[in-house]
Amino acid sequence: MTENGMEFDELKAGWAALDRRLTQVEGRASGKPGTGGVGAELRPLVLGQAVQMVFGLALAFGAGSLWVGCRNLPSLLVTGLLLHAYAVAMIVAAARNLVLAGRVNQAAPVLELQHRVAALRAWRIREGRWFGIVGCFMWVGLVIWGFALLGVDIVAARPLFVASLLATAAVCLAVFVVVSRLDRAPEGSSVRRAAERLAEVARFGDEPGA
Repeated sequence: MTENGMEFDELKAGWAALDRRLTQVEGRASGKPGTGGVGAELRPLVLGQAVQMVFGLALAFGAGSLWVGCRNLPSLLVTGLLLHAYAVAMIVAAARNLVLAGRVNQAAPVLELQHRVAALRAWRIREGRWFGIVGCFMWVGLVIWGFALLGVDIVAARPLFVASLLATAAVCLAVFVVVSRLDRAPEGSSVRRAAERLAEVARFGDEPGA
């Protein structure tokens, strides 16, 4: 084989290796089935947010019925309004999560995907803290609502019982603060895995021969 022929074969082999390398990098970053990419990592988050939106809609409807039907009872009116506001916040938060996750699934350079995952991560941390703090008390509203469905205004009938529930909620808040400080993935496991996947892709692309 001539020298020119050998150089041509080496050039072809180099281009083939480069093409395989690019295909591997794109596959790792994409969300296509079978690639194990970022989109696959975020699917549990997307499913969870869809469920949260449905639950939020149901809670908003039920809480709205509560405060509209109990406008003459201050305790139930306030409880219904608070639960209604919480339900609306659930819906809005879920919608924002779905929008941010959808942006990550779009085809984009790895660096841009990292920025989008970072935005999703920052939002998930803020959202998680807010819902964690408020959620420590919202279950008390659900208990009050449950008694209201039985025809009992438990706040008026048993104020000490409700006070004990609020004290328990305060303990829950203290526990949440401690646990949240120890949590290594406050953004959620799906977002953390997506960020790790993109970091892996970036390292893979920086390896010699990339």
